Amino acid sequence: MKHHLIAHDSFREILKNREEIKTAFIKQEKGLLEKKEKLLKNKDLSKWGYLGENGQREIEGKLDKLVQHKEAAFTYMIQNESKEIELQREQLAFYTNQCFEETRRIGRDDGKLLIDHFI
Repeated sequence: MKHHLIAHDSFREILKNREEIKTAFIKQEKGLLEKKEKLLKNKDLSKWGYLGENGQREIEGKLDKLVQHKEAAFTYMIQNESKEIELQREQLAFYTNQCFEETRRIGRDDGKLLIDHFI
């Protein structure tokens, strides 16, 4: 029975970490999207934070199209912060997978304990 409690404690810890990462991720992603919305409205390419070889000049000719296609424009904006958000998304996916695997493991172990108990 002690193993059973330890397994649930490890799951709770993983789940707690996942929830903390999820909360931070959602907050930062929302903030980033709000920043990008403002940048799109202002149309000031010098503040977009594009990291391409030719910088601002590279996207000046595309500005009219980008203003009409928000998702495409967002890929050119605040690229360093966008990369950080992507890393957080990957970390959240990792913890989500860990929770799933831990749930499956506990389910297998608990099922085996129940079977052994009734046999």
